[in-house]
Amino acid sequence: MNLGVDVNAVDDLDPLFTPVSGRLAHAQAIARRLGTQRGTLAHIGESSDYGYDLRELLNEDTGARATFEIASNVEREALKDERTQSARAIVTLVSGRMTVLLDLFDADGPFTLTLAASAVTVELLKVQ
Repeated sequence: MNLGVDVNAVDDLDPLFTPVSGRLAHAQAIARRLGTQRGTLAHIGESSDYGYDLRELLNEDTGARATFEIASNVEREALKDERTQSARAIVTLVSGRMTVLLDLFDADGPFTLTLAASAVTVELLKVQ
């Protein structure tokens, strides 16, 4: 299945406008969602419900309930991408850094996306 083509970008646009496609394009789209404050892209035509900025949560309660709620919200945000058929997230918070392990399923089958969020950025660590 064709998962689409996009410009290489997670937290910043590639100055060479390098195209990405397939799983990488899908993974980058989800990473962008998880580094975008909800509603901030409505002025360019995106849904006011787009985005869940993980960076905003780094100074919050880090107990089991909080990480469960963050994981649930990450899953819901990933499911907003029409390519995502299912999502399951595991979130860990240690010393002001969040790691998200996201098991996804799309038309090509299962894959795993690993993200790290710090006060500055949401970084795409691995797609496999």
